[in-house]
Amino acid sequence: MKSVVLKGTQNGFQIILDDSGSFEDIENEFEGLLNHLINGKDYDEKKRMSFDILTGNRALSVTQKQVLREIVKKYHNLTINGFSADVMSNDEAYHLRDENRVTIVDQIIRNGQDLRVKGDVLFLGKIHEGGKLVTNGNLFCMGDVEGIIQVGFPVDESKLAIGNFHNAQQVRIGEQIEIIADKHDEIADDVRTVLYVNDLHSITYSNLDNIKEISPKFFSRIGGM
Repeated sequence: MKSVVLKGTQNGFQIILDDSGSFEDIENEFEGLLNHLINGKDYDEKKRMSFDILTGNRALSVTQKQVLREIVKKYHNLTINGFSADVMSNDEAYHLRDENRVTIVDQIIRNGQDLRVKGDVLFLGKIHEGGKLVTNGNLFCMGDVEGIIQVGFPVDESKLAIGNFHNAQQVRIGEQIEIIADKHDEIADDVRTVLYVNDLHSITYSNLDNIKEISPKFFSRIGGM
């Protein structure tokens, strides 16, 4: 059984790798296939050809993908569109876990301290003035905030900060910054406050009752309220 098979589709070409074969066999047959392709009578060196690499139930490592890319680089008009597998590599699985988990943080963040967390955060502690909590996800705050919080780090403006930020120094969502002291009278002293970035790319405030209108995607994700 061949470890590498070329298949033509309406959207281009696919190279299918046998997920039960050794990578050494795949590497050798992959290069042999490309050599056979460019020496074929229908080959046109002026025409660019690109491939989707399908790996089935095998998740190639970063190193293995690079090996195949280096082979393709030998042929100036051949390129790889990308790799597709029916399973995830360990790195991808850990990344997905980090991006979708909710981390409970119950600690004191003091002046000068900078706590960074991946994924959504449920905060139960206290942030003193000069302390900072940073996450690339959403923030659900049930604690006390007198310092700085940042959600959607570094540039994701779709994230939300939910909680009582009446006494916070500063709130950042993606690249947008709001000095809370300047808007102290506008932000309710209410744990159901929602801070988000509006269509004008500025931070605004609302109430959790309006979450469906603020972010339909987030509302759907939590299954309604």
